[in-house]
Amino acid sequence: MSTQLLPVNALEFDLDGTIVDSTEAIEKSWADLLATYPHLNEDGDFFHKVHGVRVSDVFRKYLSDKFENEQAIIDGAYDFDRLVSMTYGKLNYPINGAGDLFKELHKLPGKPFCIVTSGSSVLAHGHFQNVLHEAGVEKPDIFIVAEDVSVGKPDPEGYKRGARLLSERLGYPIEKVVVFEDAPAGIKAGLASGATVVGIASTFDAEKLYENGATYVIQDLSKVKVKSFKDRVIELELEVLDRKN
Repeated sequence: MSTQLLPVNALEFDLDGTIVDSTEAIEKSWADLLATYPHLNEDGDFFHKVHGVRVSDVFRKYLSDKFENEQAIIDGAYDFDRLVSMTYGKLNYPINGAGDLFKELHKLPGKPFCIVTSGSSVLAHGHFQNVLHEAGVEKPDIFIVAEDVSVGKPDPEGYKRGARLLSERLGYPIEKVVVFEDAPAGIKAGLASGATVVGIASTFDAEKLYENGATYVIQDLSKVKVKSFKDRVIELELEVLDRKN
């Protein structure tokens, strides 16, 4: 493990696996689906392939013939996210360090951070209502969910939109952005947006995240500290997991 100082103008966060640990709830929800469509998991790697991707995009790719039309796909994705948030919601809990970090970020002038999630509004806002608010994690003003983008991760649209909205609100150009992500699809989206990407080793191990392009990998959000804010630059201190040689 080593210490890395990272100067940035803004921070963008994924939600599931990055701020809230919902892995068990998501896996159980997919297991319910796979009980009906076992052929999807013939290689035993279905969850890892779809983690971090919008559920509607997963349905379009793998189960499009099971839905009558586009609206049925959207409705099915909402039903899936309700499973994660409500049926299995008691399994969800905040990622270590999320509460302390978000309290510090909310103190910064202009609040230069946002969330960009592949989850639908019902899932994303449900996490705050049911899990995160009680832990002291308050929503940022800019909160991009699945319905807000035309193309989901690994496309960079969401992260590009987040950076643009932050720049417009702050009133100055954002040149250095850091994205926090736990999934390969999100890492690729962050990199394609031009950001530095910090992987969170909650769902995948550190080496997997490095292999998918993460600039740095940390264990959880307790390994991120806000050291200073000056001249529009936030200096972060990361306790980085070293990459294997």
